[in-house]
Amino acid sequence: MQFGLSASMFNDAYHHFTEGRIADAERSVRQALSIDPRHADSLHLLGVIAGFADQPQVSLELFDRAIAQSPNFASAHANRGVALTSLGRADEALASFRKALELDPDHVHGNFALGNALDGRGDLAGAEACYRRALAGAPGHLEARSNLGRVLRMQDQLDEAVETLAQALAARPDMADLHYHYGVALQQSGNLEDAMGRYRRTLDLRPDAIGAHGNVLLGLNYLAGASGEQLLEEHRAFDVQHTLPLAPAGRAYPNARTTERRLRIGYVSGDFHSHPVGYYLIGPLEAHDKSAFEVFCYSNDSAEDLVTARIAGATDHWRSIVNLSDEQAEDLIQHDQIDILVDLSGHTDKNRPRLFGMRPAPVQVSWLGYPGTTGMSAIDYLVMDPSTAPPGAEAWVSESLVRLPHGRFCYSPPPFTPDVATPPPRPVVFGSFNNIVKLRPEVLRLWARVLDAVPGSRLLVKWKGLDQPGVRARLGEAFAAAGVGPDRLELRAGSHHGAMLAEYADVDIALDPFPFCGGLTSSEALWMGVPVVTLPQDRIASRQTLAFLHELGLDDLAAASEDDYVRIAAGLAADPERRAELRQTLRPMMAASPMNDPKVLMRSLEAAYRQMWRRWSAELPPEAITIEG
Repeated sequence: MQFGLSASMFNDAYHHFTEGRIADAERSVRQALSIDPRHADSLHLLGVIAGFADQPQVSLELFDRAIAQSPNFASAHANRGVALTSLGRADEALASFRKALELDPDHVHGNFALGNALDGRGDLAGAEACYRRALAGAPGHLEARSNLGRVLRMQDQLDEAVETLAQALAARPDMADLHYHYGVALQQSGNLEDAMGRYRRTLDLRPDAIGAHGNVLLGLNYLAGASGEQLLEEHRAFDVQHTLPLAPAGRAYPNARTTERRLRIGYVSGDFHSHPVGYYLIGPLEAHDKSAFEVFCYSNDSAEDLVTARIAGATDHWRSIVNLSDEQAEDLIQHDQIDILVDLSGHTDKNRPRLFGMRPAPVQVSWLGYPGTTGMSAIDYLVMDPSTAPPGAEAWVSESLVRLPHGRFCYSPPPFTPDVATPPPRPVVFGSFNNIVKLRPEVLRLWARVLDAVPGSRLLVKWKGLDQPGVRARLGEAFAAAGVGPDRLELRAGSHHGAMLAEYADVDIALDPFPFCGGLTSSEALWMGVPVVTLPQDRIASRQTLAFLHELGLDDLAAASEDDYVRIAAGLAADPERRAELRQTLRPMMAASPMNDPKVLMRSLEAAYRQMWRRWSAELPPEAITIEG
């Protein structure tokens, strides 16, 4: 009799819960438990309700009690894992999710929760399989579909990612995060215009969506028509919206103002691995003068590889902040008493702009990872060079400019880099291995003019997303609209890094996109003996290749106009002797230049750090710094 009454009250409680009447559900389920304290379903439901109230420890205890009464209760095991996750007990949570699926392999919530756990550990393939199983049991599971689209994108399965996220968005057009993730998938597919619309829609729905706003800023660097001054205005608006309000009023730093003491330098990045930032950072970090500078790295990503190992080996203190809130990371940096904190991300993926907005260090710097101003009042200095930031570039940035004499990048070729190969006799092949999002319509039109100026020539475009039929078709159509037919165009998919470098043997002349030119891509082309034709403009993102060419004495490959770009490219195509000479001499020229000497760059950067610190120690505001070479 009492058991039947308890079950009836549980049914009432469950009905209230499914209708969203949580208070009524809790009241009914507690009544059920007052009659039968061992009723497993009631214990489980009360645990779920406690989870909604952000009481994970209470949830865990209730789930344990439910499992004690019903050991094969799959849902209780799955939700126990959720509670353990909230308590930071990730390994135990994983075991609970697996136990739930051992009992019921098709358990929708168990598969979804295990997918989230594997996703958090970087096991994207495992997460993908779990999300697919969850959707097999519940095709309308919006979160599983959204997460599936995101992990597909992260594995470069772009066509299916776009389709999956579009399906989720059709079901929930008012969900800001879906617009954001759909925008990222579109951008990776080369569709920047639609991606920007999704980011802006995200901001309409959720104005505090800092990641979407950052992607808008990065996206503006790819688009023609905006001057450096206009880009600065947009970046300042980001600061006003997201980071300026975080600035602490009258913070007193405990750092000793001794000017010549050993300084503590902190580097913050989500790219301490096989990434352009990682490749450019390795050499300079290893060249740091450890007697004068104590080096800390704050990593905002769980990905680790051989590049990570080298970076970690070059630092005095390695800190992971990937699972720390901005407030917790701020406390850690302050505890470390960092003197100069260096942002290596700007408005790119895995950045921490709010952390820098809190000003955990007395001097804060942007270097390496972003092609222009951050717009943030909390960033005091922006490290550049005279070619990238010419006279007058102060109008493009909110920070005080630091101009290093030989560029802000130092290229360290990976150990698997192949030897330079001499191509066989054939018609001229132009090439670009740049991110296809840089291949804007105006770029394709200019490249079509180059091909027209060199009869019989072809264009080779290589990018990791070009193994996707939809991505290939869209880019092919864009080239066709610009006047480049399939007979003049070869699209190649991505490959292992070493194999990709070897494919420069198939390219005679690299064509740099604009207004966002190559960075690491240009360095690699030059190292493989391929000259790069570039078109610098009045924004920092367009002038990176110019800085490389200037260091090599190849300023003649930098065009002053589109007509000049065509003239330079066609001139190189008509000069096989010069191309052959460059093929053999570019690598030795780079190897002998400062752009391949990490000690030269780091001594200049350390001199700049010392000047920054002297100004702060003297209670003077930041000012422009020029380091003489």
